[in-house]
Amino acid sequence: MSTRVVEDSAVRWISGAWEGPEENQDRPVAEDGAGILFLEIPFDHAVSHRPGTRFGPSAILAVLDGFSLYCTDKRTDLSRLRLRRFGDIEVTNDIHATYRHIAETIAGLAPGDTPVFLGGDHSITDPILRGLLRRHPDRKLGLIVFDAHFDSRSPVPGKEHSGHWMHTVAEVFDHRHSVQLGIDAPIYSGAYMELAEAAGIMVRTPWDIRRAGLAATVAEAIRHAVEPTDAVHVSIDIDCLSAGFAPGTSVPNAAGLTLWEVADAVFEIARSAAHASLDIVEVSPPLDCSGITAQSAAHLAMNFLAGRAARLRKG
Repeated sequence: MSTRVVEDSAVRWISGAWEGPEENQDRPVAEDGAGILFLEIPFDHAVSHRPGTRFGPSAILAVLDGFSLYCTDKRTDLSRLRLRRFGDIEVTNDIHATYRHIAETIAGLAPGDTPVFLGGDHSITDPILRGLLRRHPDRKLGLIVFDAHFDSRSPVPGKEHSGHWMHTVAEVFDHRHSVQLGIDAPIYSGAYMELAEAAGIMVRTPWDIRRAGLAATVAEAIRHAVEPTDAVHVSIDIDCLSAGFAPGTSVPNAAGLTLWEVADAVFEIARSAAHASLDIVEVSPPLDCSGITAQSAAHLAMNFLAGRAARLRKG
């Protein structure tokens, strides 16, 4: 159930905009990009430190339901978007069976919808990308990741966690059009940076972004991951944010990005790409009694929606 700050009959709310099954019967594919499909992946069996992200999807959607269909910050009306909820992608205690099921489910989605995935720990981005590649084998896919961590460690069988998906997905995904923004966790050696950049990944730390400026960094990321490709996937690990904006996550980040930096970047990326998709992961409501982390995640989702709506308006 959503909690609204105000009750105003003149305002249209996201909670009342979800299309039900009756609207989806004989529903034409939204080739114009207006169809947005939310999928929940309540999986945290591979969380690297403190679990609880399986409760993230429902918490984010509860906050989003209390938002209106107008992104005030970006002066953008969302009412042209067709919002649908897929529901949960089924998960089990078998990690690899769950990954296969995630990829298969995504591969089978209708081609016209823009998918938004709510997790869950960050390991799910590997099967998400595999599913997207199978869903549109004719598209070259770019990747923009907001994260404090490289997530590129070599996996140890039987000890899988969310810190190696960038390594494992390289089996099927070419990182030459990948971007990692916000990397600053003090748990790596210089070799991780060198290997990432040798693979073609554009890596920018918060310090890099402050020096160059957010607008210039985002423009560079778009040139690297959006302009040379046919579609871009945006992956947001909530621990990219400074802990004041995201205390409820497995490994809170004391020195991360601000919420408005990531929100503004997501908006610009979402309106620049012909085709886009999004995942938001590592939101752990049990670790945040204030609900701030889910609020932050919902604002990031809102900015992605606003970017897609702004692209429709521009078109």
